[in-house]
Amino acid sequence: MELFQGMEIFVAVAETGSFTRAAEKLRLSKSTVSETVRELEARLGVRLLERTTRKVTPTEAGRTFLARAARAVEEAAAARAEVEALRSEPSGPLRIGAPDTFSDLAIVPALKSFFALYPKIQIELVESPRYVSLVEEGLDLAIRIAPEPAPNLVVRRIGTSQVVVVASPAYLKAAGRPKHPHDIAGHRIIAFGHQKWASEWPLQKGDEAIAVPITPSFTTSTGAAMRAAAVEGLGLTALPSWMVTKELGEKKLLMVFDDWKGPERGIYAVYPTNRLTTPKAKLFVDHFARAMKEWQKTE
Repeated sequence: MELFQGMEIFVAVAETGSFTRAAEKLRLSKSTVSETVRELEARLGVRLLERTTRKVTPTEAGRTFLARAARAVEEAAAARAEVEALRSEPSGPLRIGAPDTFSDLAIVPALKSFFALYPKIQIELVESPRYVSLVEEGLDLAIRIAPEPAPNLVVRRIGTSQVVVVASPAYLKAAGRPKHPHDIAGHRIIAFGHQKWASEWPLQKGDEAIAVPITPSFTTSTGAAMRAAAVEGLGLTALPSWMVTKELGEKKLLMVFDDWKGPERGIYAVYPTNRLTTPKAKLFVDHFARAMKEWQKTE
């Protein structure tokens, strides 16, 4: 018995809780599955599974072995899939979850060049203002913006999101540019309707951090409306830099402070841990990471 074959069969038994279901999954006989696990236990010198008439469960040693064995089996399957993908053009559906506004501004513009490279991949973009379950929604991957990603996900960081204070040139000419965050109190404010951001703006410069109280003159529940209001000259607003990249480049909005900015968050590609990362998902993330790098150079 090869060690890897034994690991693969043991993982299937441990995950299904049954020699019969593992045999069906692997298309092997039940006797082969049972004998292979016994040989693996003998080779390791420990009992890996507790067997009852109703269920099979890992022992303490089995749980320890399973944690690493499952990763090895997943990596081997992913390696096989990637090699097989090299023999044929990537194709088929790819379901991606993402924040709605971010999708419009960052993901959709990157699709033209992606489809030029991989025309047989069909992307379904599942947009939502809130996080959705990757498993329940059947997503191959999701793009999330967060201080830290959830610990139960496979993660790749592909960019940075940081809040900046902006205003239109016309507003700053009429009202004056604040020299310090404390000067914000004398200005008209466009705020997000979330309870925290509707009452104060947390800003930082290096290790120095302050919470600036605000009294909004206009409050809304979408970043798009905040951006539009700022372009119209209704006041100062605080938005993620990626949300105002175009307006900053066109000088429709200006950065109010060079040094004071809001909290930094990561932009992550996340995958469900119970599903292999498909080659086409990896192709998309690699492509989008390059697009993000070029896009953020302009911020």
